[in-house]
Formats: sequence, C-alpha cells, structure tokens
Amino acid sequence: MKTQPTVRRSKYAPSVVTKNDLLELLNADFTRECRAIYAHAVYAERMRPHNEGAALRIARYGQETVLAALALCELIYDYGGTVINRLDELNAVLNADRVADPSWAPETARRLHERAGQLRSAGEPGLSKRIRRIISAKRSAVPLATLVSDPQPALSR
Repeated sequence: MKTQPTVRRSKYAPSVVTKNDLLELLNADFTRECRAIYAHAVYAERMRPHNEGAALRIARYGQETVLAALALCELIYDYGGTVINRLDELNAVLNADRVADPSWAPETARRLHERAGQLRSAGEPGLSKRIRRIISAKRSAVPLATLVSDPQPALSR
C-alpha cells in the first residue's frame, strides 16, 4: 500500500479562514488589546506612590495600546464586522499580571502577524498593511513586563 507524501507547510503560511472566523479572531485580538489597556492602568496606579516617573511611562505606553485597540476597532468596521469586546473588566483588573508576563508581548505580535497573513490571503492587502503598522508600533514600544520588572532603567530610554 502506497502512502501519500506528507505536505509540509511553512510555519509562516497563513491559515485560510472564513470572513466570519477572521472577524471573530480580530475581535479576540481587540479584546486582548483592551486587557492590556487595563493592565497598564493597574500598574500605573500601583507604581504611582513609589515611582512617579515609572508610572507616567507605563501610562504613556498604555496610551499607545489604546491607539492599537482603536486601529483594530476601525479595521474590524472597515472589514464589514461589528466590534464585540468580550472582556470582563473586573477579571482584567484582577489578572493584570498576565499582561505583565514576558511572554505576553511576543504572543500578541505572533497573533497579529497571523492576522496580517490571513487578511492578505483573504484579498485584503490594505487591511493587512494596517495590521503590520500595529505590529511595527508594538515592536518599538517597551513591553509592560520590562516596565514593571525594571522601572528605573526604562526611564532613561
């Protein structure tokens, strides 16, 4: 019996999804950004009594996260979807430490990169380019994990 050869896909090849699935994934990314906004606010408030400068820096990067969330929101509307935020606010505040985990930022970038590939595969290169701009902005930002774990050196950047 002859077996079929295994077809290896590149780990960078985008998975093809339906428009509704892609809208659901984009909304999940939007919810993830909202969770990060809450985490920046929580850590800015926690740092304020101890280190005003670090708190201001965290708040500034939180504002950049707000801009990324707004860009995702606009992208969802432009793709013909509705923004659905499935975030429990109390849960977001209580679990802010998850966003401050060092693996949060790379995972967010990976997901957004996947979305860019999926949008490109769906015939939406303009929307894909907008996702890549968000990724670029995130790469130039200091992750919350770095700001929280080492607030003094982050101030000199």
